[in-house]
Amino acid sequence: MKKKRLQWKSLALLLAAVTALGGLYYYGVFARKKESSDVYSVILYQNTEDEWGTLIQGIMQAEEDLNVDVNYIYLSENDTAEDQIKEVNKEIRGKSSGILMAAVNSREIQEVLENMMISIPIIFVETGAGDSFPVIRSDDYAMGKALGEAVLQDMEQTGNPRKVTIITENMQRDSVSLRYKGLKDTLEQAEQSVLISSLGGDFSASLFDQISYLVTLDKSTTERAAALWKESSQTRGENGNICRIYGTGNTAQTVNALDNEDISMLVYQNEFNMGYQGLTCLVENKKKEWIEKNTSIRYRTVTKKSLYEDENERLLFSDI
Repeated sequence: MKKKRLQWKSLALLLAAVTALGGLYYYGVFARKKESSDVYSVILYQNTEDEWGTLIQGIMQAEEDLNVDVNYIYLSENDTAEDQIKEVNKEIRGKSSGILMAAVNSREIQEVLENMMISIPIIFVETGAGDSFPVIRSDDYAMGKALGEAVLQDMEQTGNPRKVTIITENMQRDSVSLRYKGLKDTLEQAEQSVLISSLGGDFSASLFDQISYLVTLDKSTTERAAALWKESSQTRGENGNICRIYGTGNTAQTVNALDNEDISMLVYQNEFNMGYQGLTCLVENKKKEWIEKNTSIRYRTVTKKSLYEDENERLLFSDI
């Protein structure tokens, strides 16, 4: 009887030990991770099929490295600043630890946020909202200048008519307006005069019959211009007017259009680093002055000839 009692006691002690070890394992692996994992919010405008793919890839890598969770919110194509502010308020009420966002309308978002009592950090990427808030992006003015310099160089090499149309869609975003200024300044300062015209987002394929160069300043506009050019090629024929498109973008559609020579050149940002640094600075609660001094997002220009160079291939063909 005494032997059986000892056996039961030994079994009970073994079960208790297993239970205790299981509890410690759960706490160490799951519970502790849950306690240390804060939730941050990413709010982006105009989500198309892959417009933000590279940026999101960078954010997801930082999310894994920093052991945090991210809630992704995408606005619809026609959503306004009011819609974006509603999402900001919703995330704040939901106890978000911080917000990373691209402003759908720089001035309107700035006006609202500057009059709000904000208890969590907000950092912008790609498109900012005034000087009060930090923004992580490339030098947009320099990107526009690079487009202008490439157009001028092609004019010198080909002798094509010096006529340029700039699509000014989405100028409510400071990223686009800065690129426009850099482009326009460069064209206006050329030694030989350039006839410059501007056109909003309502353009059609007939535009290609009237100009030598078309320049687009954001990804979605570049995609649409390339698609229209490809579509119109069926009616232009071999002797049709040749308009060269210089655009902004790193999406699958814009890269494919460049590869098919529907676009002559692209300028694009390293959006992977933009996303990674954006979330990292948000989690570490870096201030505007620190971000301006310590973050740098590069941009690159790419043509059909340079598309498969190592750096361009790494940034433009990474797995999403």
